[in-house]
Amino acid sequence: GRGGAMPSRRAALLLLLLPPSAALAGEWIARTLPQRTTSASRAELSEQGGQSQSRALVLRVDGRWYNVAEWAERHPGGAYCLKWVAGYDVSAIFHTIHLFGRKNAAAILSQLPELDESQLPARPSTELLVFPDIRRVPKAMQPPIFEDWVLGRDVERDVAAGPPEPFQMRASGDRRAWSAMDAARDTPFKLELEAMLHRNFKSPAHYKATPEHWARIALAFGLTASCLARWAQGDVFATLALPWAQWMLFSSAVHESSHHTLSTNPKLNLAAMFLGMPFIYNPVIWYHQHIVSHHQYPNDENLDVDLHHLRPARMHPHTERDEGASGIHFLFKGYFTTAGMTVLWPIRHLVRRPTARFYTLNTPAPANVPAAQLVLSLLPAAVVNLYPFWLVASGEANPAFGLFLWLFPWLGTGAIWTVMTQVSHAQADAQEPPGYDDYFRWQVESAVDYSVGSRLVPMLTASLNFQSMHHAMPSVCGCHFHKLYPEYKAICERHGVRLNTRADLAEAW
Repeated sequence: GRGGAMPSRRAALLLLLLPPSAALAGEWIARTLPQRTTSASRAELSEQGGQSQSRALVLRVDGRWYNVAEWAERHPGGAYCLKWVAGYDVSAIFHTIHLFGRKNAAAILSQLPELDESQLPARPSTELLVFPDIRRVPKAMQPPIFEDWVLGRDVERDVAAGPPEPFQMRASGDRRAWSAMDAARDTPFKLELEAMLHRNFKSPAHYKATPEHWARIALAFGLTASCLARWAQGDVFATLALPWAQWMLFSSAVHESSHHTLSTNPKLNLAAMFLGMPFIYNPVIWYHQHIVSHHQYPNDENLDVDLHHLRPARMHPHTERDEGASGIHFLFKGYFTTAGMTVLWPIRHLVRRPTARFYTLNTPAPANVPAAQLVLSLLPAAVVNLYPFWLVASGEANPAFGLFLWLFPWLGTGAIWTVMTQVSHAQADAQEPPGYDDYFRWQVESAVDYSVGSRLVPMLTASLNFQSMHHAMPSVCGCHFHKLYPEYKAICERHGVRLNTRADLAEAW
């Protein structure tokens, strides 16, 4: 047998149920969010003062705080996405997501009750700002972590010197204020991108996933479920294929759904977000760092969390250089990055620990998700982590094979994730956008596109190879990008917006 007696088919069936059960868990999480979002009208806010604010759902857009509680349940994208970003400045993503219907979105926003600083919830107002600055502990003061012992990295530090000042990256205050406000400005480039969308799509429903895209999702789902079930039975080939199957499902369904691009039905988008479990990520944790941080501030070393996941590997020229860090650190973090997103990040949030090597927790969960529900979202990862060891303990697999069943899916998904996602913003020309004259220009010039003429690559990457388009119009499903790209490229050329392109994935890296 493969490593010992074959596991029972009953166990395989239980594992086969993980993807749909994860989707149901997602729907349950959104449905049972604590009732902090009771609607409050302008009159209620005025009459009850601070008392009504404990029930408010506050967001900041273009420098103004709004209570969106009354609107949340009618929000076309779903109430959950407003609840998950509550308390943050979402100016930039408000304008990129609503590019197609910007006038309608602005009209609705103008009708929502505004709050001044005195009406904000009881939390200190300093916590209700844009994504907090990323503050890294200098190497000399970093306590050793598991990675240091594995790689033999020098962890000596000058304790007597006392806590030093954190490494000072470029000041982000001006850029933060600029990006939050400038996204609202109707620049010629932004308006022509909007016009392109209206020329090609009659309504938001027409730029969601096509039947062909849904067919690819169904194929990826079936392949993932089959590989997962056969992995539980100890099948070597299914185990080797599982990371690719999980990636194909994530890229086509999960990433798209986190941007609400699969469907106009928010429940469907929410359910699909949980299909990236158990081996890719935890959607509750990932939503903040991907939507609020990365998509608002791409390649801003103070605010884009993505630039710091692989530390001490250096992903941006303006981040601190660690003497002694080498490519092996990038490989180590790369192979285990999905394990970190799926298991480590949620646990850090639950135990209130900062991100290793940082003063702050860079990947917090939304404040509206209780600890019990975050624990629930960890269950699929807990099952696949414990299952191989249960096989070994019960004598159904030998230790070496049990280790293979446990370790390879994590290493495989981590490697694929790192190669496919980190390539999109890591090049020098993408890390130094030439100016801040147009927020949409910044979104385009801080990304890299590759294989733009291929029909196959977009299918394998869910069109992530058209990264600049995805950042400029994140609510459009990537299945439309190949068709739109020639027109999009011509618009960029007319407005002097630089497209950072590479022939293929290899050249991009």
